Amino acid sequence: MEKSLKGYEFLNLEKERLLNHPLFNDVLMKTISSLEVFELNKAKKFALLYYPHILRTRLYQANTLGITPDENIQFVLSEILHDEYGSGNIENSHMQLYRKFMHAMRLQQEDYQQQNIIPELQEYISSMMQLTQGDDWLAAVAAVGIASEHPIPKHYSLLLKGLRKISGVSEEDLELFIGHIDLDIEHSEQIEEAILPYLDNPKNQIRFSRGIDISMNARRKFHHGLYREVFG
Repeated sequence: MEKSLKGYEFLNLEKERLLNHPLFNDVLMKTISSLEVFELNKAKKFALLYYPHILRTRLYQANTLGITPDENIQFVLSEILHDEYGSGNIENSHMQLYRKFMHAMRLQQEDYQQQNIIPELQEYISSMMQLTQGDDWLAAVAAVGIASEHPIPKHYSLLLKGLRKISGVSEEDLELFIGHIDLDIEHSEQIEEAILPYLDNPKNQIRFSRGIDISMNARRKFHHGLYREVFG
């Protein structure tokens, strides 16, 4: 199947729609990005409530790899998973880098071992697990390969404005967030290249948009829950 301008046009419109999603202008993003000081007790609460989300992103990617019939897309998802798990060094896994961020705030294993999953995050987890274990592989790829990758540079850039205001937290401690700004651009471009042959078909475009909407709308609800718990 040949790539066509129609497919490129559709994908570019979807990417533009992603970057203009209300999530980037919601109350959590506005609050964190405008902080003069991110008080340590609130920063700790944010980090602990965000941790269960960080732990599960790779599960959605692995599920999607398992239901996707296209070997080129499987290959890209396996490359993304390899990066997420530290490219062969478990100490550099993205879960471990997030724990380094928590340790910089003097959080200990006993603080985060008992995960506190707020209802909005449970809804996001349930939605993503259902999607990535379901029968619409194209929607799943859109959710984990585009919606979970393409917006992250903008998302993490906004978060970093606040995270850099936490006393005692260095740039090295924020490696997970800083590193993803470039890495997720690469991941998104890899998925785009592999998925383009399917995006000339109007029915496929509907499936693709559905996957993006499921991910982004559920994540926005998660943001509102985080705001309530941390700042409300």
